[in-house]
Amino acid sequence: MLFTFVGILAVAQVVLPRKWAFLPLVIAAAHIGNGEILPELTPARTLIVCGLLRAILGGYFSGLRITKLDYAVGIFATVALMSTLGHEPDPYIPSPFYARAGLVLNICGSYLYGRVYICGLKEVIRYATVLPLVLMPLALGMSSEQSTRTNPYFFLGSRSESVMERDGKFRAQGPFTHPILAGTCGATALPFVFLLWKRNRKGLAFAAGVTCMTIVLACASSGPLASVAVFVVVVVMWKRREKLKLLLYGGVAVAVLYTVTRGRGPWFLMASLDLVGGSTGWHRAKLIDQAYYYLDEWWLFGTDYTRHWMSSGVRWNPNMVDLTNYYIHLGVTGGLGLTLSLMGILWISFAMLRERMNELRENGDPDEIILWCVGGALATHAAGFVAISYFDQMYVFFYILVGAIPGLVDSQTEQEAAEEIEENYEMEHA
Repeated sequence: MLFTFVGILAVAQVVLPRKWAFLPLVIAAAHIGNGEILPELTPARTLIVCGLLRAILGGYFSGLRITKLDYAVGIFATVALMSTLGHEPDPYIPSPFYARAGLVLNICGSYLYGRVYICGLKEVIRYATVLPLVLMPLALGMSSEQSTRTNPYFFLGSRSESVMERDGKFRAQGPFTHPILAGTCGATALPFVFLLWKRNRKGLAFAAGVTCMTIVLACASSGPLASVAVFVVVVVMWKRREKLKLLLYGGVAVAVLYTVTRGRGPWFLMASLDLVGGSTGWHRAKLIDQAYYYLDEWWLFGTDYTRHWMSSGVRWNPNMVDLTNYYIHLGVTGGLGLTLSLMGILWISFAMLRERMNELRENGDPDEIILWCVGGALATHAAGFVAISYFDQMYVFFYILVGAIPGLVDSQTEQEAAEEIEENYEMEHA
């Protein structure tokens, strides 16, 4: 069944019109596990390779303007591959180079996929409309998993047939490797629910909101609920977006005050965050502390041993602690340069969106809301990185969105197109 489903999506990747060509990868990321169907080839990677081959043969890359974001992703890939020099093969990672090459394929492949298939305002709106529909079966499947204690996605590559349980709560994970990743998938789609609502697609927005929140609640984890809180800020701040800097400065002030008064980093605020019971916020806060304390061990190329950082480890690699933080996980993989590369990608993405939003706001263009919601989705991902590392197919949803940004900020809005037509008409009849 798994191979059949992947085969159907691969064929669809080739035959669908370009405007719908993003769909097979999104379906694969939302509904198929991250296990290998061939050596080093997961379902998501298969769709990425098919999509990029189609783009190359179809000449979709021609005419794309090279942007700062393209350079940032290129730097990320370079740093990741160079970090191979600092690692030795072991039974858990037999080939450090192949591991990092796979990471680069995942990230750069998803980014380029977004560049060629979600490359403008219309395409982003189409993606925002379709994504909640794609997630509806996931919401049903995770609800079923929580109530029946059996994972229906086991036949589509999920690594667990039975539901996870913690402190008496059943935690659905669907096709994802961990319940938090499944919940994060729903939480990071919520800003697009707001976009649908603002574009008067209220019926669809309501259904999409129920879908996303069902996924979040079915995972029974605090991390995705914290990402939902970021979404609430996105909604509340829309009419006060000119004062967003004040909110950010306020957050910095609170962090500094907490550090001064409590004598520890502001990330320990996570230790007191327990929205569903049994939260491991203390572990996540302590992990950041320990990563800073042992910075000398991993800053250059990363490290193959972190077991001495914490009292608890992981089953799949006894040399490692549970790296429940994407920023730190990348640092352990490729050094501080790789962590900073991710932060640079986020910084440039927000900067490009902000610059374009300022232009649209000055002209009173209603399409500014599209860029605001894309920025909101990026913010929910950035917040989620603190709670979980994207070590399965969840990376698709972040990097495909980053890849959409260059085309989004360069594309002409409906208002700008109408104004251009009017100006041309006046010039012709002057």
